[in-house]
Amino acid sequence: MSRTATAYRVLAWIVGLNLIFVITAWLAQLSTGDQSWWNRNDGLISVVDMVHGYLFMALLVLIAVLARRHRWQPWFVISTALFATIPLVSFWAERRATGAVRASDLAPPA
Repeated sequence: MSRTATAYRVLAWIVGLNLIFVITAWLAQLSTGDQSWWNRNDGLISVVDMVHGYLFMALLVLIAVLARRHRWQPWFVISTALFATIPLVSFWAERRATGAVRASDLAPPA
């Protein structure tokens, strides 16, 4: 696998785990009192959320690079990007995209 594909895999996992934390933090802030850890550390959670946004944009760039390099169909590119926004489903989307990259690497040249 190429460096781009490896970077995509690593970044997809980081973004996926970050997404789970951000969603968990948001739900915890809504469901706990003002003195809970989640509400007292709102600044930290906001920074993690902002970093998540930047990492997600980098992930979209890597998806576009892989799509162009491996000639993915438009529906596959769009669904991969959309699935990356859903907690837990994002990990499946990463596996699916990695499988497409590996299949493309094994295919004979046209």
